[in-house]
Amino acid sequence: MFGPRAYFVTVSKPAALTLDGVQLDDEGVYRCRVDFRTTPSRNFAINLTVIVPPHQLLLYDNSGRDISGIVGPLEEGSDLVLTCEVRGGRPTPTVSWFVNERMAEGQLESIGNHVMVNRLEVTGVTRDHLNSTYKCQASNTKLMMPAEKTVRLELLLRPLSVSIVGKPKQLIANEDVTVHCEVTGSRPRAVVSWMRDNRAFRRGKMIEDGNDTLVISSVTFAPVPEDDGTFLKCIGDNPKLPGVGQEDSFKLNVVYPPQVKLHLGSTLNPEFIKEGDDVYFECIIKANPKQHKITWFHDGHPVSQNMSSGVIISTQSLVLQSVTRRQSGAYTCMAANNRGETASTPVHLRVRFAPVCSSAEITVIGASLDEVLRVRCQVSADPSDVTFVWQFNNSGESFDVSPARFATSSGNVSELMYTPASQRDYGTLTCWGTNTIDRQKDPCVFQVVPASKPSPLSNCTLHTVINQTADVVEVECRAGYDGGLPQRFVLEAFDAKLLKLRINLTVDDTDAPVFRLDLGELLPSPPSLRIFVYAQNAKGKSEKLVLEDVMLNDAEKRTDGSSNMSIVPLAGLLTGSLLTLGLAVLVIVVIAVRKRRGQCDNRQHCTHHMSLDQATKHQPKSRHGSMLEINTGDNRYVVAYTLKPAADCQAPNLPTPPSLSSPPDPRRQPDILNAPRGADITPTGLSRPETLFTPPGGGGSDHLLSRHQLNCSPPVFSNTQSPIGMNNEICNTLGRTRPRPRDNSYSNFATMRRDHHIISDSIPGPESCV
Repeated sequence: MFGPRAYFVTVSKPAALTLDGVQLDDEGVYRCRVDFRTTPSRNFAINLTVIVPPHQLLLYDNSGRDISGIVGPLEEGSDLVLTCEVRGGRPTPTVSWFVNERMAEGQLESIGNHVMVNRLEVTGVTRDHLNSTYKCQASNTKLMMPAEKTVRLELLLRPLSVSIVGKPKQLIANEDVTVHCEVTGSRPRAVVSWMRDNRAFRRGKMIEDGNDTLVISSVTFAPVPEDDGTFLKCIGDNPKLPGVGQEDSFKLNVVYPPQVKLHLGSTLNPEFIKEGDDVYFECIIKANPKQHKITWFHDGHPVSQNMSSGVIISTQSLVLQSVTRRQSGAYTCMAANNRGETASTPVHLRVRFAPVCSSAEITVIGASLDEVLRVRCQVSADPSDVTFVWQFNNSGESFDVSPARFATSSGNVSELMYTPASQRDYGTLTCWGTNTIDRQKDPCVFQVVPASKPSPLSNCTLHTVINQTADVVEVECRAGYDGGLPQRFVLEAFDAKLLKLRINLTVDDTDAPVFRLDLGELLPSPPSLRIFVYAQNAKGKSEKLVLEDVMLNDAEKRTDGSSNMSIVPLAGLLTGSLLTLGLAVLVIVVIAVRKRRGQCDNRQHCTHHMSLDQATKHQPKSRHGSMLEINTGDNRYVVAYTLKPAADCQAPNLPTPPSLSSPPDPRRQPDILNAPRGADITPTGLSRPETLFTPPGGGGSDHLLSRHQLNCSPPVFSNTQSPIGMNNEICNTLGRTRPRPRDNSYSNFATMRRDHHIISDSIPGPESCV
């Protein structure tokens, strides 16, 4: 019945029945009989019990999946359910659970035939259960090792802690700093991220190190002022458990110099600010530590509070009340703290204003008769698109200039071509400008006066300069009348013996020209010098003042600075000579007047006429149209006179003046200065000859005029009738520019003539002294 599976071996001691591949059917009672030759046979009964071990053991997790090796990963705090199923086995096997090799009690149950189930439940697993082993064992005999199966528990653990190590209390802007963050307790390995406020922080360099349970993240960066006051966060996350990360943060305290921004007031329109408006600036400052000083600047110059001038500084604001055009320009504010000081970007303030003259001074223009002048009127205005109006006036008339006589260039410049044809064409030219803001308040004034050669220098003094390392001698003089044009002064020094020019110096226009002579250039032996000083303008040179044979001291005497050689006696002698000459001229004039009175008694009109030939008999040709200088005390006067031809006394309605050799016409008019009182009033508003004004770009030489201060005193009037029809002009060269405005009444003219004396600073109208 066993076939080849069983065999009986008798030769062995004892004899044995060997059964291979025992099967359940092999179970039963086996009898062994032993026969003896001499004794009766013996029978031995042996009961064979066959045990069938479990043939299959299975493990299932919570969801019923077959597991092997690892169970999970499970999230910390979840429940663990393990089911062990044993199939087969005879007798019925025993199924047991072992947790970390310690028996644990499960729920054992039998399902059908030959199937045993044991369910193990663990509620709320913790991180202590991580890597725990769970073994299911099935056994139904001690003859063999029990069947078993083991699994390890894997968990997902959230980070336990996130900590920024050594939080810095203060950071310095633009200086590198390193911050470390430690994350512990996460499984799997934590992911570390940095945030500034609620945005990812990606500046600088980040380094990460650590193991499965500890992660160290380091970030190196240079903080900027914008970081101040924000929070830097370190966040540790479990990549398998979103939303359960831990974080740590600290507030960044970044110190930095002030950050300054300047703005024009938010309620102001920078394109429509004009004079008289109120303007304010706002200085926005960010600083850590807080600024301790705020400074305002206008075009680089500090601005100080001045309530009376309308400049008000309040905390971080600058208020300008009733702003003027001078307050246009670039404004900046500067803030300072202990980290430094910072200035804002300049904000340009544009103040629109009505036209004003570029120069506040009266421009004096010296001109000869029939000379074409280009009078340039330049104004400052914003906007610069300006329209101009010109006007001419003198003591007798006033009229507007036709727009065809002047041109406007560059928006704020107008040029007028003007040609004086007679003495009455000397007067005042004024121009007004108008733009979209308003009309010019005060006009630009140009005083047109007769031009001549300048007067000679006077009161020259020669002296050495003390405390000079080199040998320097100064010649100081007093300037004379400039002739109505800018003048300059020249010194020429000649060797008295060789008449060779040794020194040539030029000094610009001034009241008291000073010539500095460097004697070092005259070494080894300073010669005796003959020095000439004179003034020069566009019309020519003045008479030269001669310093004869000036002997310079030796070098030893000059270096001590004690010598002071004056030529005051020489100047006094010269002044006396000029005064004598002037008196002689006046005597000649008086004699000529009396002699002429006898010849003109029978004439009805031009009773003071004198022919040009007779006038020139009493004056040398060099004096025709010249000047006479008179010094009295500290005052100095120049009498400028011009011999008028007989034709100037012709009545205006006559077609042609008579010949100079013919008898004077009784209809000739006397000189206007000698007309009867009240009879010299000229109606205003008369039309003027067009020859006075040359259209722009027309013929004639263009004479560019420069600004020159009027240097003239009030006139002197005499009740003596003019014998030769002269226009007397008396100018005090010590006078200065007259202030504007000039609103004096013209009615004072006759009163001045009756007073017979000099009236200071009260010349009627804006005219020269006539």
